[in-house]
Amino acid sequence: MDGDLKNIIETGDAIRTAEQLLRGGDRLYAGTIGIDGRPQVRPASFAFVRDGALYFLTLKSSRMYAELSKTPFIQFCGRGGESGLSFRLSGKAVFTEDPEITEPAAGACPEVLERAGGEMKMLIVFFLTGAELLIESETPNEPETKMLLPDPSGVLIGIAVKKKTELRDRLTRVFERRETEPPLKEGKAARLYDGAMFVFAEAAKALWPRMDITPLERAAVFETYDEREKYTMLAARIIGNAVVDSPEDVTYWLDPERWTETGFEV
Repeated sequence: MDGDLKNIIETGDAIRTAEQLLRGGDRLYAGTIGIDGRPQVRPASFAFVRDGALYFLTLKSSRMYAELSKTPFIQFCGRGGESGLSFRLSGKAVFTEDPEITEPAAGACPEVLERAGGEMKMLIVFFLTGAELLIESETPNEPETKMLLPDPSGVLIGIAVKKKTELRDRLTRVFERRETEPPLKEGKAARLYDGAMFVFAEAAKALWPRMDITPLERAAVFETYDEREKYTMLAARIIGNAVVDSPEDVTYWLDPERWTETGFEV
């Protein structure tokens, strides 16, 4: 084992250890669950570490993105450093299109940008939560080294809606009311408000796939899908990693006055 890597492992710094292994070895591979439910393995691209998050880059048109969108669990494997240590890194993929992350990730992974034909809009970044690192010993019969990575701090993971019937029913009524009684009809505030509603809609659809959000989609003020994505992302930054476990939380976040007075730069 090379000295620097050994010292980092001995400190127990899981993030630095994972970064060293991801950067310093042979080709990195990732295992996902395919759309057909069967395991899939393919090369992967590690970008960088920021705010305690390990960031990876792929294409929106890739099978990996489609598979992780359905089943967000992934495992990386490879050999890191001059020591040739084998490792496995697993966790849950969380996607972001924040340009402050996507642009430097493209710079760190030029081969992915080239596959995208230089089109930044074709790229998607993800980071890991609930990550675990396993390092295989070089010595026969020695146990693996197991390290749990702390969840990223200061990173937008997204709103968490608890799976409760009363929350589902409240959100359904809010989406229906948006179509019949729009509180905000135009301007940036209206777009931010509808962006906030889509943040909730996306979280709700993840919990209740059959939930009908078409009233919101029909009523939303966005002229293009790109505009919708822009304001949904801005609203998500404002909401942050809020946990919603009561109907009152829905009322709090989807109060039109909150988005009229936000003062958020768009």
